[in-house]
Amino acid sequence: MIYCFILGNENENRLEFRKNKKKMEGLGMTNQVPESLVEPDDPFDSPFLLQELNPTDRSYREIEIDFENADLKVIKVEKLRNAHLCKRYLTERKLMLEQRLSLDPQFNLNEKFLYHGTSTKKDFVCEEGLDSRMSKQGCFGKGIYFSDYPKKCLKYAERGGHNNFILLMRVILGESKMYPKGVKDKYLVREPEKEAPYRGYRFYDSVQGCPVNHQEFVVYENRRALVEYIITYQKKDKELVGKNLETDSVVLSRDSKPSRIEDSGHSSDSSHSDGSSYRHLGPYRHLGQGDSSGNTTDEEENTLAKSFQKNVNIRQNIPDSSTFDVSAEKLLYQNKAEFTRLTGVTDDYLIDHCLLRGNMDLNEAVKLYNAHGDGIKDSPLPDIPREFEEELMAVGGRPSHPEPGTIEWQNLSEEHREAIIAGLIEDFLHVAGLPQEETDYAKKRLASTGNNLDLAIVAHYEDM
Repeated sequence: MIYCFILGNENENRLEFRKNKKKMEGLGMTNQVPESLVEPDDPFDSPFLLQELNPTDRSYREIEIDFENADLKVIKVEKLRNAHLCKRYLTERKLMLEQRLSLDPQFNLNEKFLYHGTSTKKDFVCEEGLDSRMSKQGCFGKGIYFSDYPKKCLKYAERGGHNNFILLMRVILGESKMYPKGVKDKYLVREPEKEAPYRGYRFYDSVQGCPVNHQEFVVYENRRALVEYIITYQKKDKELVGKNLETDSVVLSRDSKPSRIEDSGHSSDSSHSDGSSYRHLGPYRHLGQGDSSGNTTDEEENTLAKSFQKNVNIRQNIPDSSTFDVSAEKLLYQNKAEFTRLTGVTDDYLIDHCLLRGNMDLNEAVKLYNAHGDGIKDSPLPDIPREFEEELMAVGGRPSHPEPGTIEWQNLSEEHREAIIAGLIEDFLHVAGLPQEETDYAKKRLASTGNNLDLAIVAHYEDM
């Protein structure tokens, strides 16, 4: 019986690999260079074999570093050996090299170790690998999604309520299309085509982007991803968050309703030695909707909200938001929902602009809108760092779809409309912090507002 051992093929490659291996040691598994695979000569007696790693094994230690950085504890790491999946991966690897190098001598396979969360049963994963046909639509369409941050995979790994493992995959990324931060492309069903003029193959091999606050890697071909390790984990115990917060903080859950922002009795301004003053974030500063262990179930924070909140925290000498286990995306959406309720405004760009101008203070944002109306979005943003203006522009420039009920909507194919609604449902569950089991609830909420995501979220929180 010959396993799918990891070996080097050429002396030159071995030497280069050893240099890189030493250089990247101790930086986590996703920073390691995958070693070469050798095709097994004979099939196994069983469909697959699982070999548990010793905690002193180098791969175990590197995986443990990644999980430590994500506040997760590694229980065990198992190496998967599946001759069929290994051969399939190596065949795809060989074909890609032959084809791509004939078109572009500088082509690089760009193999990486990346994490993947799934609700599929462990035995099924070990026997069959991953199947992109079973994928749901994500930020970059129907593909197989990976992350270099294990915590990003949690909500997918635990969706069925019985999984406690995350997969470490060997992935062929090849030439990736890189999307700007905050940009999505939800209707992809394969790799996007390159724009002319281009070099090499006319399609990209994968896509990469940061739609929220963590990098995502997507491939659309099953054969380009191989399960290498199965990591059993548990969440680290955390002390109850927010116990030392000021009295104007509030924790929102599905059983509570966001209240209007009122003066808490604290000074609305915080003076600094430079003579400047900044407003507090108000009652929404701490927002933790989590599981029974106190861990936030929705780890993806909105880029705009998180960066802005971090800036305000630094100015007020408040510890970083991670200390409070804050979901900044929920903070932003709660403020936006309350702003819409008070003003009737549903224009995302206008709402973001008012909140930024008001330094995330809801009362101030409403005052600014009442004073300037829609014209406020045409004015510059005073006293706001350039990077926040750039993020605001990115928010306003994100791709959109035709509004349901419009002529453009009717002209879409049934499949296209279903894909859009599926994406809205995913976004609703994500923002509201609800599990996948609440899909029917999300559908009803969206249907009651004509599939307007912002209004559906407002209605959800108003009825809490």
